[in-house]
Amino acid sequence: NTLNNFVYAVLLMLTGYGVSYFNSHFFNGYGTLIWFTIFILLSISFSPVRNLIVPLLNFKPFKSSRTYLYMLVGIIIPYLVLKLSVHYEILMDRSLIVSYKNGLLEGLKQDSLIMTVLLVPVWEELLFRGVLLFALLKVVKPVWAVVITSVFFSLFHPAYLFLSLIIGVVLACITIKTKSVIPSTAIHSTWNLYTGKLFLFF
Repeated sequence: NTLNNFVYAVLLMLTGYGVSYFNSHFFNGYGTLIWFTIFILLSISFSPVRNLIVPLLNFKPFKSSRTYLYMLVGIIIPYLVLKLSVHYEILMDRSLIVSYKNGLLEGLKQDSLIMTVLLVPVWEELLFRGVLLFALLKVVKPVWAVVITSVFFSLFHPAYLFLSLIIGVVLACITIKTKSVIPSTAIHSTWNLYTGKLFLFF
């Protein structure tokens, strides 16, 4: 299992870097779709990874009203942190804050928005709150599993480093509570929709 996990991680890193590097040259901006496809294929090809993910793909938590409360909190917390960060000009990339406050951000175009809302949350939740989080839960205490996965998640979003750390903690906690990545994926999609387009309106 250890060797399989290592090979899986190496293949993810190599393909992820390759797709990112060659995206604008060869993939005509469809790097996200290509990476998503590679990620899914790799994840179902390695049985230890597949065994971690499959139990988390369940909708049972939606039978409980608590899940909807968790999701509401999961949306409100990062929204408030974002607004405070912009207002006080802290915790985020300075140029991004200036652009945001001066109405210089236009939002994502339709193709990019669709991928950001529909594809990115799926692979990020499966990877960070699925594979990585639940693999860590087997060897470390939950608090450390949450912290480690959230730090890695935030490093993937350097412009929103602190905000992504907060979001990572919230989503990890929700995933542990619900034992499903579906609620966290729904929150992630909603958040990406907001940061990709809806921020223009409120």
